[in-house]
Amino acid sequence: MTPLQRLKPAFWNLPDDPGNHSGLNLKRKWKLIVLLTSILALSPLIIMTLVDFNLTRRTIETESNTRMLSSLQTLARIMGASLAENPSTACAETLWQKAFHQLNTRRHNDLFLIDAAGDLVTPSFHYGRDPGLNALDPRLLTQTDGILDLQTPDGTAVLAGYVKITGTPLTLVQLRPADWLKDLWLKPRLKLLWFLCVSIVLIVLSIMGMATYLVNRIHVTERRRIEALHHEEHANRLASIGRLASGVAHEINNPLDIINQKTGLIVDLLTLKKQTRPDPRVLPLAKDVLDAVKRCGTITRQLLDFARHMEPSTEPVDIEEVISQVLALVETDARHRGIAIRVPPIPAVPGFECDRSSLLQIFLNLAENAIIAMESKGVLTIDVSIQKTGYVTISVADTGKGISPEELPKIFEPFYTSRSDRWGAGLGLAITYGLIREMGGDITVKSTVGKGTRFVLTLPVKAVRQTASDGSLQLPKNEIPVKTANENNIQGAAHVTKQ
Repeated sequence: MTPLQRLKPAFWNLPDDPGNHSGLNLKRKWKLIVLLTSILALSPLIIMTLVDFNLTRRTIETESNTRMLSSLQTLARIMGASLAENPSTACAETLWQKAFHQLNTRRHNDLFLIDAAGDLVTPSFHYGRDPGLNALDPRLLTQTDGILDLQTPDGTAVLAGYVKITGTPLTLVQLRPADWLKDLWLKPRLKLLWFLCVSIVLIVLSIMGMATYLVNRIHVTERRRIEALHHEEHANRLASIGRLASGVAHEINNPLDIINQKTGLIVDLLTLKKQTRPDPRVLPLAKDVLDAVKRCGTITRQLLDFARHMEPSTEPVDIEEVISQVLALVETDARHRGIAIRVPPIPAVPGFECDRSSLLQIFLNLAENAIIAMESKGVLTIDVSIQKTGYVTISVADTGKGISPEELPKIFEPFYTSRSDRWGAGLGLAITYGLIREMGGDITVKSTVGKGTRFVLTLPVKAVRQTASDGSLQLPKNEIPVKTANENNIQGAAHVTKQ
């Protein structure tokens, strides 16, 4: 199992049909909880971060633009004072070369002069070093100072600050890359951005964990509730079947008694009277009638015995008798399928106590599953042994198609079925597991595809009834006690059937 599968919630693989047998679409609920909680939890954080970024950017841009204009204005006043007597372009160029050319040394801080027509007076890193080249459109310089967004001839986006020198036709211009301000406010915020990303990941993981926990609780509670309802329904159905069987048995016994008496009387009359010689075919036919009546009587006694033990109660139980009862109920189906039933000699288990109806239901579920798994031709083996003091071990083995390793851990889950026709509710083994746990016992399964399956029950000799804290039937947990059998396991089970 991969780590991702271990983190996957237990309800995630349930089908998306209306409610997953319980009226609840758990995956949809989980997604809604995660989505809505994430929106509510992360929206203020993201909004505050965006506001902070925007305010920081605007503050830094305003401050940087103000500083750039202030520097240009100071430099323009100095140059204006120096050119007050001779404000010609030639004098300005000479002054620039003597006193200010060292200020224009880098491409990202391009400082130069233009005249009233926008032509270069001093060299520029972006517009060229030849005076007279047109650099800026003078129509853009509408004020005495300001900042513009421009694009140089080589396609570089720049931020242009300009100040007109008072008393001259000249304008002092400074160019800086447009992303210069972005570096000023974005780089200090990268640490904050990393902190934001880590915080979002932790918050989302916490929300997912809490949503998984809550929906898992809903899933377990719903599963327990529905399992308890199905178990109660199943028990009521068995009780109803028992009452029906009791009534049918009594109703059939009466005419059977009459048929038995009348047929016996006919046989007596035919055998005691010496005067007449009966047809030689009559007595064998009468004997066949009596045999059929005896067989019907055996069936009705089995029905009455089955009905007598439907109410749950702890009592001394003869395991061999219960197994015989179960086999009487499934032997017809097994015979039609060509399945042989083998039960090695059952040792005496003195003092064995349990709920007879629950034990009957357990054996009946396992036997029916084994017969269905074999479909046709095969061997069903039920073996009883005493492995350790105070416990009895019962194995139910078949030679059917087996269970794949992928499906093996899921067979005790409620509503899970491996049958392609989806016949049944998938509750047989889940109820069996719950009843065994109620008795204080345990169940394991070994299976090999194409070889067969073997269920091993371990039950305490003295009844120990365990129920969940809320009184409901115990359900299988995520870790089901299953084992993938190798060939020796199945051969060992087959060896038991030959005893």
